[in-house]
Amino acid sequence: MRSVDALVRNTAPARRRAAKGGHRPAAFSRAGSAVAACLAVLLAGQALANPLTQVPGNGPGNGPGVRPAEAEAPPPRDEVLERAEAGAANPSATAIIRSLAPFADGNPGAPAAALSVAPGDGGPAVRVIAARSVDLTVFFAYDSARLTPEARIQLEPLAEALRAPALAGQSFLIAGHTDAAGGLAYNRRLSLARARAVKVHLVEGYGVAPERLRVHGWGPSRPKDLSAPLSRVNRRVEVSLIAPARTGALRFVLPAATTCAGLPDPRATASLDLDDFDAAPTPLPCAD
Repeated sequence: MRSVDALVRNTAPARRRAAKGGHRPAAFSRAGSAVAACLAVLLAGQALANPLTQVPGNGPGNGPGVRPAEAEAPPPRDEVLERAEAGAANPSATAIIRSLAPFADGNPGAPAAALSVAPGDGGPAVRVIAARSVDLTVFFAYDSARLTPEARIQLEPLAEALRAPALAGQSFLIAGHTDAAGGLAYNRRLSLARARAVKVHLVEGYGVAPERLRVHGWGPSRPKDLSAPLSRVNRRVEVSLIAPARTGALRFVLPAATTCAGLPDPRATASLDLDDFDAAPTPLPCAD
């Protein structure tokens, strides 16, 4: 039997050759591969449990034992209802202007309360006047934010209204809505992508200033029909008036005073026995 010293002497040259040539013994390579495989399995398990990517809630498609891919699946397609949606007509440009213009209801003394919204485009928060809004039907391709030819026709009245003088200088929030079918995170992403598609179409196709339009995706959180959250009536694009930003300062507009040369002011000579704190008299307006 060989001694331990002999075994060490015989294996030492092999270790030196491996170190010099940069090659490791096969046992080390196999061990490294096993460690890498274990790390991959652990990281995959953490990715599935990541709360930032996992669909929250216990609604349809989000229950226990449901894989994220199933929760993110789009709702089933109904071609019959899609054809009806493609043929839907939106309000005219005049009707849209009346819905969006400030004080269009003839009651400027009682402005509607504004709703604070943090749009999904990453910009600053805005205050939206919910009473000055309009719902539009926009037919998109299935499971996509691509505008169909029918959608381009449906958006023509909105583009005409935004370019009208009555809405000039006003800003608007374009928000996408979905029904409750499908995953929550999926619907929110899709509604935001569709709102962005509408903005791009208005900017590139009709020359609407991009700074006038903000976008947001509500998903299924604000259904139009509360009693039927799965109804397709909840799928819509909502356009709302953005309230002007608050400046925190009060502005007083003084009327322009006009005086007529050569007209004497009796208040400057008559003794009224009043202490005016040496203030200058108010100029008299010109008389016809």
